[in-house]
Amino acid sequence: MDSRNFVLASNRAGAADARARAFVAARRHSQGVFALRRVLEIGVAGGLAALAAFALYRSFGRALRDVSFDGIGIEGGRITMDKPRLSGSRPGGGGYNITAAKAMQDARRPGDVDLALIGGDISTPDRDVSRLSAQSGHYEGATETLDLAGDVRLKNARYEIFLRSVHIAFKKGEYVSKEPVKVRIQPDADISADSFSARDSGAEVRFEGHVRTLINASSAAPGATP
Repeated sequence: MDSRNFVLASNRAGAADARARAFVAARRHSQGVFALRRVLEIGVAGGLAALAAFALYRSFGRALRDVSFDGIGIEGGRITMDKPRLSGSRPGGGGYNITAAKAMQDARRPGDVDLALIGGDISTPDRDVSRLSAQSGHYEGATETLDLAGDVRLKNARYEIFLRSVHIAFKKGEYVSKEPVKVRIQPDADISADSFSARDSGAEVRFEGHVRTLINASSAAPGATP
């Protein structure tokens, strides 16, 4: 082979190799710039969402007194709160502490909150504590009322109440359900009815509709007549 042709071929191969390396380097640089830009965009978007959620909560959260939570965000135009805790007291004594897995607050109704997977305690002026649970609920801050639905239960040392739904007015100590209810009274009685209401934190209770009372005779005192 002519030495001149060999030199030309070598130069061409070196130039092609250099161009290939430059192309790879430029491609890596472009990919790095794109990835960095995406990270910045996501960070900015997340920061703006957090700031917007915090601003909305400061504006609308004032309508909810005594509320705390573990996290806050925006979902579908609504404020969301993780593991919210709502609390309040009654003028005559007693109060309530309500927890949930999640809460959602509509900006158009800042004092109202939708709750999911609810638990909590309600105490009367004489310190009798009832435990509540439900699948979902709606809390109104202005009136301090709670509407529960889905496998609702109220339980204390003396009784356990099973409901489909119930309206609770904390300030008045009232409970009202227009749907079937079952009450298990310790140690040996069951009551079922079409509707249920309680006033003055349970001091006055009324069952309506098809009311049925069942007493377990096996737990009656020896010698007693069922």
